[in-house]
Amino acid sequence: GNMQTVMRACLWLGTASHVRIRLAQFRCRALGELQRKAAELPWGHWLSNRVPVALTSRSRRSRVYHTGGISERIYNAISGSLGKPPMLARDEDETVACVTARFEEDVCTISLDATTTPLHRRGYRLDGRKAPLREDIAHALVLASNWSPDSAMLDPFCGSGTIAIEAAGLAMGLAPGRLRPPAMQQTACFDIDAWQAVLEECSSREPVAPIAASDRDQGAVEATRQNAERAGVQHAIQCNVHALAAQPWLEGRDAPTTGTLITNPPYGVRIQNSNNLLPLYQTLGHRIKSLGDGWKAMILAHDMRLARRTGL
Repeated sequence: GNMQTVMRACLWLGTASHVRIRLAQFRCRALGELQRKAAELPWGHWLSNRVPVALTSRSRRSRVYHTGGISERIYNAISGSLGKPPMLARDEDETVACVTARFEEDVCTISLDATTTPLHRRGYRLDGRKAPLREDIAHALVLASNWSPDSAMLDPFCGSGTIAIEAAGLAMGLAPGRLRPPAMQQTACFDIDAWQAVLEECSSREPVAPIAASDRDQGAVEATRQNAERAGVQHAIQCNVHALAAQPWLEGRDAPTTGTLITNPPYGVRIQNSNNLLPLYQTLGHRIKSLGDGWKAMILAHDMRLARRTGL
């Protein structure tokens, strides 16, 4: 694809962690050979001396195995191509050009990240609470549930609200990468007109069914509200403080006839004895069944013994 294809992928992919542009792939058995072949690449087309460079290297079943040496030789190749050594990244929050070298059985693949940060960093979750679920995993969980935005959704263990926020974004047709800086802006080939053209393709819609998020922790609910506001979906999520058994829909009060419960329940990492959670999972299964045949459930099960206790 062209530059717009790369930008569109960075803006819209919800479950990918990276979009990487393959710059070169070649056989290589020594560090000197690596520097020589890497120096032949048109680094000036991709990189600018004004933007720091972050280099990462991996090696598996290869004669070139020293990852520090791999990064050093590629840095030397970039320096020679640009005419001066580029700055190296010092702060993980600064805008950098991320270059990756991967050796697999004496084959070297050199790639450039299309974004400064991994794609799961959406930009809205500044308060993660305990055991936060990564945004791309939450997005995948919503997709795997086959939830339809014209039916209700409930997360009774919302934590920082990631599942509900990702679901609201899907219901409203919002791009997962809408809050990130423009894709490719850290490269020498960034085209602001191409980025504007990609943004102009975006349109949003109002949600048609309720999305409910609850947690027994007042701090978690407040974090969910703040994260949802940063994500621009606060009006689409009903967020309240409720213990599992006191959640109105799970109590049988005003529950929609169709919907999907999508949740990441506690699983014992921060609780000394996971046996203490067995009654919670039993209650969860019982409450889900009481919602009726119009409801489905998608539970991220870290412990199958606990998952089986739901009776689902």
